[in-house]
Amino acid sequence: MVDCVALPDHLSPSQLDGKIAVVIDILRATTTIVEMLTHGASCVVPVASVDGARIIAQDRPDALLCGERSGTPPEGFHCGNSPLEYTPDRVAGKACVISTTNGTRALHMCDHAHRVLIGSITNIQGLCAVLADDARDVALVCSGTDGQVSLEDCIGAGLIIEQLGYSATDNAALLMHAARGAIERFGGVRYAIESSFHAKRLIDLGFGDDIAFASQPDTRSMVPEFDPAIGEIHPV
Repeated sequence: MVDCVALPDHLSPSQLDGKIAVVIDILRATTTIVEMLTHGASCVVPVASVDGARIIAQDRPDALLCGERSGTPPEGFHCGNSPLEYTPDRVAGKACVISTTNGTRALHMCDHAHRVLIGSITNIQGLCAVLADDARDVALVCSGTDGQVSLEDCIGAGLIIEQLGYSATDNAALLMHAARGAIERFGGVRYAIESSFHAKRLIDLGFGDDIAFASQPDTRSMVPEFDPAIGEIHPV
């Protein structure tokens, strides 16, 4: 069975019990985490607050301080939240300490699930293979944007539900059909995502290439997993 919530705040206390949570923040945290590990980061450390990220990065001499608030890097951060920043020469062998407005918060809200995986459009096939191998029920958790539902996260969730082929709760079925309708209406995944409020804001900030990159299905085989006990994300 696959279930889905459009915002992490919609989770009920028991909704993740014994399940695999998949956190989705297409623009851009989960897409960026996939890139960090694909290109050789030793681990990713998700932190809810900017100050918390600064403190953790100070204790790790090999760390890159990464993330955003309102789309751009906070003062003193080495890198932002663009997946295109995380090339092998920048991240290989380094710990990426990341704090973002929505995605890292959602990850920590799922820390009582049986497992916590990171989902994006770029890693759908690999993600679904891991989920199928485990065979537990799945709860997809869309991160949203500033407490509001994000079209791009719902599209990502819908594509995962469609690929996974599990029986779906009504919430999951609604998201899957809504995602398919948006993709058909706008003529493709990228164009549907570009129509979202968050995408338009990022385009205005000069991050249009990020939207194009994050909209490409199955360009990565990497499936990251968050271990709340140690506070780190590693490849499955």
